[in-house]
Amino acid sequence: MDRSAKTIFNFVNLSHPDELKDEETQLRIRRLAMSEVGRARRKPKTKRERNEMVLEFRKPAATSATIDRLGRGEVDPFTPYPIALDETSRALVASIFRDGSAHSRQLRGAWWLVGLSDKATFYNVLANARLYQLKELTGTFVQKSDLLGLSMQNHALRSMTDRIKDSEGHASDEMIGAVSSFMCYHYILGEFEGWENHRNALARMTGLRGGFNNIAQESLRITVSWTDLVGSFSQDIPSIVPLPQLWQNNSRSPPGSPRPFNDISLKWKQRFPAMMDWITIFDDINQLMSLDRGFTKEEKHLAETTGCWMEPTMVRLLAIRPLITGSKSENVMEEVCRLGTMLFLAPIWRWLGASPVWTFTVTRNLLSVLNSQMVEWGELKPLLVWSVYFAALETRDPRERSQFAFILAVLMNGLQIREWSELTQVVQSVLWAERIFASSDGSLRDDVMSILRLPGTGDVTPVLEEIEDEEA
Repeated sequence: MDRSAKTIFNFVNLSHPDELKDEETQLRIRRLAMSEVGRARRKPKTKRERNEMVLEFRKPAATSATIDRLGRGEVDPFTPYPIALDETSRALVASIFRDGSAHSRQLRGAWWLVGLSDKATFYNVLANARLYQLKELTGTFVQKSDLLGLSMQNHALRSMTDRIKDSEGHASDEMIGAVSSFMCYHYILGEFEGWENHRNALARMTGLRGGFNNIAQESLRITVSWTDLVGSFSQDIPSIVPLPQLWQNNSRSPPGSPRPFNDISLKWKQRFPAMMDWITIFDDINQLMSLDRGFTKEEKHLAETTGCWMEPTMVRLLAIRPLITGSKSENVMEEVCRLGTMLFLAPIWRWLGASPVWTFTVTRNLLSVLNSQMVEWGELKPLLVWSVYFAALETRDPRERSQFAFILAVLMNGLQIREWSELTQVVQSVLWAERIFASSDGSLRDDVMSILRLPGTGDVTPVLEEIEDEEA
């Protein structure tokens, strides 16, 4: 075929439709168009071939992000956003979906859809995105936002105020989604007075429509449960929102799946056959983890969209209150194990995409129980070691850490073990996740071993033995 007879294409590659507004881009397009006009005059062509031009939208070469409404892309130019995006808001949206972003991935497929459904909610999504940007800049979560974040939340408040004027819409999906977005904002800041105020408002709104289970939209129903759970976990209080059906389905392994043997579970049931609340949850976690639940690509996808086994497990742990039902030694032990299980799961939750996971109340509550209640653990002492170990890893308070390290040193002495590797064997015999906790205990090991063998002061074993005798 004669090359002169072939159709000629001229490509103008753009990464976003807004680039069509650029004067240099427009000039280039005009030049190409005029070149086609001149070529057409010189050589007649068929009607189909005449003045053919292609505009092709391609992603920038510097990023591998794809366009995805549910969160794997950066900014979808075809998504109907509830506000007109300017350069600032577009950058905030992009930060939510950028690879390596500090922004929470947990249940993004649910709350992102809720954010797109209403102006007030979307402005709070942007305000929350700014908090995560500040985390990236400072290396830690901030306790208050900056002018940009406050500006976005001010827009959300004004939009919310306008909506409140319509009394018929007080229990609408849009209002419930907006209140949930405010709860998320306060939770990220770790400011739970504001979170509680909005949770109370959420409860009243849903009461007007007959309860939480009357929220028909799946993404909103999951988002409401999520915003209630993360704040409840942070304060170690029971959740007030019942489990969504999808979470109920994910909370336990399929019937007939194998139950791995766990020696410490058997010892618990032999000693406390009537205390089944916590140990039942523990057995479910052990089974789910043995099946690699939570660590596969499928489970991580569930975590980012509708939720995995972690959320209903946390709700169940928050629901049981051993010290309310009694004050016997078994109640104390069950409470220690409940708190220890939450601290064991917290890093796994982060690994699945949850951020932040506040545990300062949980570690404080555990330390309070240990300091005020002395009980004999006997053959169940590995559970105590396991709980204190993960509390020591999780706490960010230097005083708490030193107290947990000292308790571990006392426990090592009581178990007559002198090497750190022996302690980790005890911990791993209870419940362990290698890919999460491997090489995570270096500084804790140094702290505990320095207590056991203080340089220049000799062995402190006699002191530890005296403390062990007092506790017994």
